[in-house]
Formats: sequence, structure tokens, C-alpha cells
Amino acid sequence: MNESKGSLPLIRCLGWLAVVAYAFCVLPLSIVKSETIRVASYNVRNYLTMDRLVEGKWRPEYPKPESEKRFLRETILKVRPDILALQEIGSKEHLEELRRDLANEGLVYAGSAWLEAHDSERHVAALWNGALRIMARMHRDLPIKNRGQLDYVKRGMLELHIADEQGGWSLFNAHLKSKYTTVKSDPLSTERRTLEGRAMRDRIIERFPDLEKRRYLIAGDLNDSPISGAVRALQKKGKRLLSIPIEFSDESGARWTHYYKKEDSYSRIDFMLRSPGWRELEDLQGVIQHSRDYYKGSDHRLIWVDLPID
Repeated sequence: MNESKGSLPLIRCLGWLAVVAYAFCVLPLSIVKSETIRVASYNVRNYLTMDRLVEGKWRPEYPKPESEKRFLRETILKVRPDILALQEIGSKEHLEELRRDLANEGLVYAGSAWLEAHDSERHVAALWNGALRIMARMHRDLPIKNRGQLDYVKRGMLELHIADEQGGWSLFNAHLKSKYTTVKSDPLSTERRTLEGRAMRDRIIERFPDLEKRRYLIAGDLNDSPISGAVRALQKKGKRLLSIPIEFSDESGARWTHYYKKEDSYSRIDFMLRSPGWRELEDLQGVIQHSRDYYKGSDHRLIWVDLPID
């Protein structure tokens, strides 16, 4: 076949176009295009107005100090999550304050949700990127039977449904009862947290009877260890698998998320658990954001993951 010199550039150009077309049409989509959504969970330690000790002085009805709020923002700005699940936020006004201050520093969250359940002081909430299509569902009344009396999960459970081309997925933001209590028969609230975990588990199963086929994350401060009854309740009901923990570590390999200053002890009580049917997350590793001065903002460290959403 004879080719003129003038036709060679055109032939080469067509050849490259064929290669590009092949890549987009034949190769797996994950090779050509891969997107992620960064999801973070952060207990922001009493971001509210309360009686507190400030610089050695007792202050009644005092807001979270500006130095602490500034450090929280610095931590969030380093990670820049697309969805930020929050625990221990105060009023709606406190959430709006945090959102406004982050926007002033270049991180804009167009979406927000705030849940008031049976704790009038500490709430779960969320902020998210405006490019995401999210609907919030408030699970305020999650009943438990505590020592023969009807009660409810103290802070409820906030559900976000994130729409996508695969039918969407859900994020459940949870904050179980702390270990502080005046109930002598349950001195560390261990039984109470287990009941709260079971109530949340039952609500998730109620929402998703075919949960093995669903995509969801359970995130938040569960205030207990990985082998506790509360955390196990969120993983199984009988033989039915509800969720699988995602493993987290910081840059040095440490896995603790909370520091209890009074006892000088470190523990792992902040979690993200994935639905068993979300196979794409089987090898996902989470990150614990570390800073030497993390305690200036919170006694918890922020945890985050990049979810592969194609």
C-alpha cells in the first residue's frame, strides 16, 4: 500500500484517537475514571455552652474557648472531608457557627443536618459538600427497655442518604452513652450502651431488610472497645452479619482515637463499620488524623476514609 507523506500525520492522529477510544470503551471503568468521597467522623468535645474550667477558673454557662475551636477547624481543614459526621455539638447555632467559620477559612459546606433526640445538650450533626445529593433522616425515638422501664437512645441516630448512579448509600452517625453515670448498678453504663447499640441495629435492619445487598456506613463515637457488647451489637444479630469494622491507624501505626486525661489512658472508641455487601470496601484502610497538639481541640482524634465511588 502506497502512502503519501501528507497522509502520514492524519493516519497517526487517527491511530491515537483509536487508542483513546479503546481505553474509554473497552478498558474497565475503574482504570479510566476513579472518584472518591472523603468521609470523616469527629467528636468535637463539648462544642456548646456549659459550666467549664477555663484557664484554672470555673466559668458558668461558658462557650467552648476560641483557642479550642480554632484548633478543631485547623484539624478539619487539613483533611477537608466531603462529609463530616460530628458528635458533641451543641445547638443549631453552634453548628452554624462552625460551618460559617470553616467557610471563612475556605472550606464551604452547603449542606447540614442536626438532630435533637433525648439529650438537650449534646447532639449529632453533619456537614457536607454541596455537590452531593443528600437527604437526612432523623431517628429520634429509638426505644430501649432499661431495667424494666421504657427509655430511648439518648442522642438518637442521624442517617444521611447519599444519592448516586448505583442507587445510593447511607451513613449512620451514632454517639452512644458515655461511661459517666450515677446509676450504681451499671457503673460504667456498659449495659446501657449495649441496649443503645441493639436499638440502632434493629432500626438499621428495619430500614434495610435486605441489608446484605445494601451499601452503608455506621460512624461515630461508640464510647466502648471493639470487643464490647455495644460494638458487637452493631456488627451482628444472632448469626446475621450487620457490619464489618474498617481498620484505622495514624501515620505511626497507632490505632487509638481517644485520650482520657484523668486516667492517662488511650483507647479506640471511634469507629466506622461498613455493610457486608459493600465489597468494594473490603481492602479499605482508614486514617486517624494526628497532630501533637490534638488535645487542644478535643479528647478525640478525627478519623476519615476515602470511599471509592465510580
